[in-house]
Amino acid sequence: MLKSSAYICAFLFNVLTYYSIIIKNKPSSALATTYYLEKLKHNFMEMKSFDFDSDFLGKALFPAIWGLPSYAQKNMLKILKEQGVPNPDAEAWYNIKIVIAFYKQLSKEYGPNTVFDLGKAIPENAEFPPGVDCIDSALNLIDMAYNMNHRNGYLGFYKMVSHDLEEKKIVMQCYNPYPCDFDRGLFTAMARKFKSGVRVAVDESKPSKKNGGDESWYIISYR
Repeated sequence: MLKSSAYICAFLFNVLTYYSIIIKNKPSSALATTYYLEKLKHNFMEMKSFDFDSDFLGKALFPAIWGLPSYAQKNMLKILKEQGVPNPDAEAWYNIKIVIAFYKQLSKEYGPNTVFDLGKAIPENAEFPPGVDCIDSALNLIDMAYNMNHRNGYLGFYKMVSHDLEEKKIVMQCYNPYPCDFDRGLFTAMARKFKSGVRVAVDESKPSKKNGGDESWYIISYR
C-alpha cells in the first residue's frame, strides 16, 4: 500500500508542480514543462541510439569545476584544454563528445572517485526549476534538468522507477552516455538535500555502463 501511495504521490506532485509553473506564467519553463508532462502522460522513457552530434550547455559542468579546490580545478581545466576548450564559457554550447571524452580522461588520470565528486558538485550549479522540496520531486526533476542542459539530439533519460517508503529505498534507471560514477555522485548530492544516511549503489543484477552497456540502474537507500 505504501509503495502504491509513493508512486501516486510522486506522479501527482510533478503534475501539480509543472501546472503551477504554467499558471505563474514563467515563459522560460513553458517548453520544458510541455516536454516533461508528455513523458509523464506516457509513463515511459524511449530508449534509442544516442546522438553524438548533440550539444551540452557549459553551465551544466563548468561552474561545478570552478567551485572545486584550486588543485582539482587546475587538473580538470587542463583536461578541458586538451579536449579543445581552453576558455570554458558557462553560457556556450559544446559538442557532447567533448564532455564524454573529458569524463573518460578524468577517470583515467585521477580515478572514479574524482568523477563521483564532480557529479556531487553538479546540483549546486545546474539549472533546476522551482518546486523541488522533497526527495521524490528532486530525483524526478533530474531528467527535465538534463534535457534543459542538452540540445540538438537524443541523449537518453533519468527515471525514478520506484520509491519504497517502508524500506526507504529508491530505484533509478539511467540511460545516457555519462559514466556511472558521475550519476552516483549526482544522485548522492540530490538525495542528501532531503535525507540523511544516503547511500547510492549500482544494481549489479541489471545492465550497467561499467560493463559496456548504455544504461545503469541504481539503488538509493537512506535513513
